[in-house]
Amino acid sequence: MITKILKWAGILLGSIVIFVTLTYVWIYYDIERRAAKIYDVKVQKLIIPTDSASLSRGKHLAVIRACTGCHGKDFAGGYAFADDQSPIGILYSVNITSGKGGVQYTNEDWIRTLRHGLGRDNRSLWFMPSHEIYKISNQDMASLISYVKTRPPVDKISPSKSLKPLGRILTFLGKFPLFPAEKIDHDATYPDVVMPSITPEYGQYLAITCTGCHTATLKGADSHGPNEPKIPDITSTGHLGKWTAEAFITTLQTGKTPEKKQLSSAMPWREFTYTRDELRAIFSYLHNLR
Repeated sequence: MITKILKWAGILLGSIVIFVTLTYVWIYYDIERRAAKIYDVKVQKLIIPTDSASLSRGKHLAVIRACTGCHGKDFAGGYAFADDQSPIGILYSVNITSGKGGVQYTNEDWIRTLRHGLGRDNRSLWFMPSHEIYKISNQDMASLISYVKTRPPVDKISPSKSLKPLGRILTFLGKFPLFPAEKIDHDATYPDVVMPSITPEYGQYLAITCTGCHTATLKGADSHGPNEPKIPDITSTGHLGKWTAEAFITTLQTGKTPEKKQLSSAMPWREFTYTRDELRAIFSYLHNLR
């Protein structure tokens, strides 16, 4: 009897091992296929300005659109999203200056990256949130590129990217946004200009940056790490719905909530140097979300 039980237990265990192995092989090759996919896109033509007003606007955009948050104030990258101790893989922000280890991008390359989430080989970049920025106006895109491409070269080489099994599984399950090109409408059209205004519409235009952490619905999510708090709902149905516009502005400028609580270090409020009018627009949008 015991022999028969052990026999069937061995068969069951062996079947589970085979199933898990075949499933992972499927996941592995699915991720490889998606990483190797070459996208056929028509890259937009933009005239990149060089005047001081455009450079100043581009500098502001680089901050509020979170470019400096990942690539650093010198744009040399090196920020570890996942280091060699991470179970996900190895992912560092890259050097986007023209220095050693950086990029030698033409205007077309910049547009391909920011509008489509693609590298020069037309394959998807990894973990680059182009899907959060690709819809900005032609004027803003041109100003942003004008500023970023003129940053002084910095020699800095980031570690090569790689994925571990957990990273592949999370990407397969849609829990890890590895391939931005998959989230982009590559046939989209863009407004030439979006005029700043203290309106929910302009607030929505700005708040797309918030979706990277607070999700597309801005209703929050689980924490990104074991020592970080849950990502809050920042619509009118969350705690923010009880705040006034002035309280929201004060929170984003000081890091202190109306309840005198310090924002978590997981919330990069210091990086977002929005103007007061921009914050009023964002608040008007968030406060209208049900």
